[in-house]
Amino acid sequence: MKKEIINHLLYLLGYLILIVILNSLYSLRYYPLLLGSLVGIFLPYIDHLLHIYFIAPQELNSQRIKYMISQKQFKEALLLLYETAGERVNLTFHTINFQIIFTVLTFWVVTSSGSYFGKGLTLAFFLSLFLQNLRKFLNKEVILKDTDTTRIYFIAQIVLLLVFGLLI
Repeated sequence: MKKEIINHLLYLLGYLILIVILNSLYSLRYYPLLLGSLVGIFLPYIDHLLHIYFIAPQELNSQRIKYMISQKQFKEALLLLYETAGERVNLTFHTINFQIIFTVLTFWVVTSSGSYFGKGLTLAFFLSLFLQNLRKFLNKEVILKDTDTTRIYFIAQIVLLLVFGLLI
């Protein structure tokens, strides 16, 4: 779990450095971009909590995690949540339909919002979804109908990450 968090933060740091350099955002007044990014990088994981509390509260792991949280055993609950993450499939934020809608939302926020916090949040959320899909792809899971379509999808996501970073 620590390794995954560190990897996400390192990718986020690299992406933020790229955005800062390309857009000349060197002033400290752009700190909301950093804060929004720190929040946004972990937002896709809320999908697991939604699954536990609302989508499948009857599952054994859901009941165990809810019990641990009620007993204030947060560290143990997080570990169990992480260890059983592979058992939760078809999470809402991880579906292709949601990601397409979120791509449009990201474009809208980046181009029309004056809030650097909101821009950082949506860009980091988009980056986190990309990293999770990339991990699935590297583990030979087919995200779309075949491997070629999945490769095109990843190339499009990389291009969109760069374009959205430039639009800040």
